[in-house]
Amino acid sequence: METLMLLRWLFVFFMSCTPLAYAGTVKLDTMIDAVDPGIKLFVRSKMTEGRTSFTDDNVVLFVHGATFSSTPDFDLPYKDYSWADWMVEKGYVVYMFDKRNYGFSSREKTMDEPAQNARPVTRSYLAIRDIGAVVDYIRKKHKINKVNLIGWSWGAMTAGYYTSLNSEKVQKLVMYAPAYAFAQHTNLGAGSGSQNKRKPNEFNYALGAYRLGTKAGNDARWDGEIPVADKNGYREEGVRDAFAYEALKTDPTSETRNPPSLRAPNGVLEDSFMQATGRAMWNASSIYVPTLVIAGEFDTWSFPEDREGLMRDLTNAPLKKSVLIKNATHFVLFEKTRFEFFGEIDNFLKARP
Repeated sequence: METLMLLRWLFVFFMSCTPLAYAGTVKLDTMIDAVDPGIKLFVRSKMTEGRTSFTDDNVVLFVHGATFSSTPDFDLPYKDYSWADWMVEKGYVVYMFDKRNYGFSSREKTMDEPAQNARPVTRSYLAIRDIGAVVDYIRKKHKINKVNLIGWSWGAMTAGYYTSLNSEKVQKLVMYAPAYAFAQHTNLGAGSGSQNKRKPNEFNYALGAYRLGTKAGNDARWDGEIPVADKNGYREEGVRDAFAYEALKTDPTSETRNPPSLRAPNGVLEDSFMQATGRAMWNASSIYVPTLVIAGEFDTWSFPEDREGLMRDLTNAPLKKSVLIKNATHFVLFEKTRFEFFGEIDNFLKARP
């Protein structure tokens, strides 16, 4: 009960801190059909009111990561922390969506049953089908040929995977905090909780279909990446709680558990384990579009070796660039260096060959 009371208090507090979006911004939430029958995907768009110019250069699709869905990641309604609103101010038409079994998109029956009853759901090969459905929806709606993809974490992996098969539909690719093919990745591969300790080459299927994400768990991970005792040196006080509040709202069952928690599919863990033990699902040499690889200095999901491997394999990208944001973590989009980070991506998207 104390946790629930805290969440209600946080709601009042955050509403008092929530700024109005960029003047004249139009937000539209809709549901579209996935490629596979019976699956609906939540899609949000944001753009300036009265917008009539839609081009391959100015339309951006955000792709979320492993645990949290699109809206808390890219459109956090706390002070000036909405990356989507920042992008709208810079002239972009912004889209984001939830992959199947995440956020406001369709959840299969397995997600309502005990996790141990099934193997991991939302494998990457299915996630890229969802990316494809949204890309085609945007292309048709705005009569454009290509979109820019910005993926965070597992979103970077799936955006890269998608682009390796569909470069003709992608203008530019931004891979923010990607894991790739580093075969000694201790946080995702051998030695991690994803490994079956009795059969070291096998994924730990005892983890089940999904896992539960809590505020405490995410706080500990974020705090653990900040290499100083005073975490406020990297992160403004309040944003951590604002993010957790918005993230928990995306799962209608979150308050049925104590502490409140959201369900996150485990397909990402299985696929990441395979990649982190030398069994890559895709190869960056099949990407034929300009690509930016970017990460925070202290990221523990995206190792330097992952990014070095990407840069090595991006042999057919007409432009490839790697950027490291100093004094930043996996969560740089919510940290004090975020505007440097945003600026690097804006510069890349607007650069001409």
